Amino acid sequence: RLQGDWSSDVCSSDLDDSLSSANAALAANDLAGAEAGYRAILAGGSTGGDVWYNLGNILYRLDRPAEAVLAWRNAQARLPRDPDVEANLDFVRRTLKDGLRAPDPHPWFAPWQAALTPDEGEWLGAALAGAGLLAVALRRRATHAPLAAVGIGGIAIGALLAGGGWAESRSSPVAVVLVDTVTATSDLGGGVELFSLHLGAEVQSASREAGRALVVLPDGRKGWVPETAVGFVDPSAPPPVL
Repeated sequence: RLQGDWSSDVCSSDLDDSLSSANAALAANDLAGAEAGYRAILAGGSTGGDVWYNLGNILYRLDRPAEAVLAWRNAQARLPRDPDVEANLDFVRRTLKDGLRAPDPHPWFAPWQAALTPDEGEWLGAALAGAGLLAVALRRRATHAPLAAVGIGGIAIGALLAGGGWAESRSSPVAVVLVDTVTATSDLGGGVELFSLHLGAEVQSASREAGRALVVLPDGRKGWVPETAVGFVDPSAPPPVL
């Protein structure tokens, strides 16, 4: 079952009108109006995970599951520890046709990134590495061997944490299919038809060129699809309007 509330993290006075409008529309069960309000908040510059989460709930209730998946994936990028986001994604994925394994943007060497945003990984790593450097510097003054070990350990762990966050922030984006069916082809101009994807499928996007996106399946197969057929997980960008 879908879970969660309708809270928002938007505080800017420039967005207050849109937030009030969205909340009022939701209270009146005007889902179309609520959708427009939350889209306006995102177009106004908010990247808050709660806003994306709320938009996903609205889209699901409007029977637009693929767009809901895209919104919740954007929410998950900002709220990696939120169980409601994960529960909603698990629920809707079971109803979709392709049944592909959802792409994991986390680096193979940093499984802990599943619980952190890229920014959190980088900042926490930098803080630990800085503390480690300080411990090493203090050890030189105090000739304290355990302090040196703590410092070296802090530097190493901090470097791993920061590296995990950095790698995730630069990983290939996830794309969600937003049309009923799209056929992937072997080259930009068309070529051989390779495979088809259906509404709500989540795939890795390796590159974008000339209005097409190169998508990668979990088994390694690749193909080009029209860029307009997919939406990309990017919390800093407003959601596509279909």
